Parts: sequence; structure tokens; C-alpha cells
Amino acid sequence: MRNRLIVVLGIMATGLIVAVATQTDVTGTWDMTFDTDQGTTSATLTLQQDGESFSGSLGSDQGTFEFEGGTITGDKLVWVIEVDAGGAFIEIAMDGTVDGDAMMGSADFGGYGGGDWTAKRMP
Repeated sequence: MRNRLIVVLGIMATGLIVAVATQTDVTGTWDMTFDTDQGTTSATLTLQQDGESFSGSLGSDQGTFEFEGGTITGDKLVWVIEVDAGGAFIEIAMDGTVDGDAMMGSADFGGYGGGDWTAKRMP
């Protein structure tokens, strides 16, 4: 009985090590699409990840916006982009999930609406 317990605990510990070692990696360039009440907009999202933190830039026909302080826990992403809208700063709160080379989530445009987004990793 004691040997079985030791074997089971060893298997569980190995599974935990594998789970910790397989942190989702979002580093790279992503082709992104926003769907909002105002229509569909394409953008390019570039991310650099360091552990559970990431930073990057979002480029579209509206300009390029850099950000820091994003977090990833498991497959969940959260970050905020601050946009200068003619002297008034708007915080765009982003959240989503990662599934391999695809992501999807929602955006809150700081009280000015919101929408959903999808992204695919570019080769």
C-alpha cells in the first residue's frame, strides 16, 4: 500500500511539473480583427512575453499604440492600452484566451462601447 502511494504521488508531481513548464507563449506577431458596433477593424498585435507578463504594440489605421503590464495566467490574457483621443485619454481594457496560434476575447473602450476580437499568429 505504501509503495502505491509513493508511485501515485510521484506521478502527480510529474504532472504538476509538466503543467508549470508548459506556460502559454504569446510572443510574436498576431493578425487581429475587432468586431464592434461601428464595424470591423483589422490590426496587427505584436507581443513580447516574460513569464506571466507581456508588453507590445497594437497597430491599425488609427495609429500604433504601445503598452506594458499585460498578464497571462494559464490561457487567460489581460492588458490595457491607453489611447490619446484628441487630448482625452481613453483606457481600452482587453481580455481574452489563447488556444495555440489563435486568441479571442473582448475589448471595453472606456465607456465608449466595446466589442469582440480575434487574432491568429502570423508565421
